[in-house]
Amino acid sequence: RIQILFEQTVMQLGYNKRAARKAGKTASRKGPNYPHPRNLEIVYKEGCEEGKISADPFTIEVQMYLEMKGFPHKVHIVNPDNGSKLPEWFRKNNWDGVLPMAKYDKEQYKLSSAEIMMSLEKKFRVPLMSAGGMGAGRFRGKTVKNLTLSLLKSNRPYDDSNPDWVDMKNEFKQLDDYLVGCHNKEGDYLKSKKFSLWDLRMVPALYNLVTIAPHFKPGFEIPEDSPRLRSYLNHAFEDPIFKKYCPPLKKIIRYYEPKLGVRVVLPDDA
Repeated sequence: RIQILFEQTVMQLGYNKRAARKAGKTASRKGPNYPHPRNLEIVYKEGCEEGKISADPFTIEVQMYLEMKGFPHKVHIVNPDNGSKLPEWFRKNNWDGVLPMAKYDKEQYKLSSAEIMMSLEKKFRVPLMSAGGMGAGRFRGKTVKNLTLSLLKSNRPYDDSNPDWVDMKNEFKQLDDYLVGCHNKEGDYLKSKKFSLWDLRMVPALYNLVTIAPHFKPGFEIPEDSPRLRSYLNHAFEDPIFKKYCPPLKKIIRYYEPKLGVRVVLPDDA
């Protein structure tokens, strides 16, 4: 009888361990134990392969945000131009093919990286990514993204005769002044002591700019009258979450070549 009881106990312990492992896997699939979007699906443009680093700053923003929030999600890689691999709900909710796109909680659809992150952050506050309030929302990276292409396409030098460079310098100076007023010392992040929503929206675009500018149009550098911005970028570029999604030089150049209509020959090109 003792032997039978012993064998039953061993069998029960084995069953409990298997059940615990199974429960753990189920919990992992269901996501974190704090409020999060249900059935979250993210659509990226073809070329932004799942599990691989992208050079598209909008994609990088969303990828970093979702990882830092810990939100489980399904990824679709599509080409809206030829209709390749489009989810059935895509066209009727996104006629213009704006990407990235998100779908969650049954009928919630959000277009563009900014709308996706801001809407999710507003509804799901844990873990908080917008610490310090909305003050840094002035810096959304939009100006840098818009000016990057026009600045690098222009034949004018990086001086005051170039209106795009003047606008970019003004953006740099305002960001530098904001960093001073926000923390009154070098090296801190925007509105926080750690990487936040505001950094997500600025850093990928700035990294692409300072990385590719010397290859497409030599002579670019962050102005000397923006020392805190320089310090901030050196700090942000070394942040673990950004380093994980930071694209290599070749990928960034290949991403911008068709946009700028220029072919750059790199040392490792055959």
